Amino acid sequence: MGYIGYGEAIGLACAFIWALNGLIMRHYVAAFPPALLNALRCGAAGLLAWLLMPFQPPLATFLQVTSFEWVLLVTSVLLAVGVGDTLYMVALREIGVARALAISGTFPLPTLFFEWLLLDKGFAQTFVIGCVLVVAGVALLSSREQTGRPRDVSSPAQAVPSRRRLSATLGLATALGASVSWGLGTLMTTRAIAQLTAVQANSVRLPLVAAFLLLALRATGYSPRGRVGSRPLLILALSGIIGMGVGSFLFLEALREIGAAKTTTLSSASPVFGLFLAMAVFGEKADLRTVAGILLCIVGIWLVL
Repeated sequence: MGYIGYGEAIGLACAFIWALNGLIMRHYVAAFPPALLNALRCGAAGLLAWLLMPFQPPLATFLQVTSFEWVLLVTSVLLAVGVGDTLYMVALREIGVARALAISGTFPLPTLFFEWLLLDKGFAQTFVIGCVLVVAGVALLSSREQTGRPRDVSSPAQAVPSRRRLSATLGLATALGASVSWGLGTLMTTRAIAQLTAVQANSVRLPLVAAFLLLALRATGYSPRGRVGSRPLLILALSGIIGMGVGSFLFLEALREIGAAKTTTLSSASPVFGLFLAMAVFGEKADLRTVAGILLCIVGIWLVL
């Protein structure tokens, strides 16, 4: 408790990277379909992984992956990234950043539940308390009043009064769905990457998700051709390289080192880093709720370490 090793350090670094990625993505969530955003980001990150493949162990390493691990790898990435991330983007659009982040940020708890249910793994009482404190801190940070900025004005729930109830229900359901998808997908990924490096795993995972989402978009009749300008495309690609490329690499490394429950708890503290970045970049101010949320996250992380 309180010790920061290699796995813990990269878990926290992952939280910082995801917070930075959130700032980059904030202006594009309402402008494009969530599946398209996710596909573009995964495609850019997958390209980065392939460019790094010559510096990885030989391709013969893939032959060591068992059939069961391949099934887990494919299923986990479709569940966590393909489904989970897309549901989260829908929640952002329907109920805004604050509530979507607060609800989906509970994903360490589904991870704990699935580890207990499927792997019969027990946890120390301090570890469970730490997870709950981090989740509570994230909820406080996400629901705070944002000084000097509109409150979730991009949300149709506030823009169109007649759709408030439907939009709120959809947002709640998709945010909870993202939380559960991330929790179960993370647990499956832990087992799936036993024979692969993080870069090798991403070279398979991310292009697969991009292809899956583009096919899903095409099935709905949506054609992205000519609808994404060069500047948004460049920014979304950068977001993919940072969030999906670097962030996912750190997340997988942390999974290998410290396991699913601890990794999800540490990485879910990204709103703390996001707040500090927002204060530095956008001049946001901290109120009492913000200070309380930060303290809960810090104490919770300390108990988890």
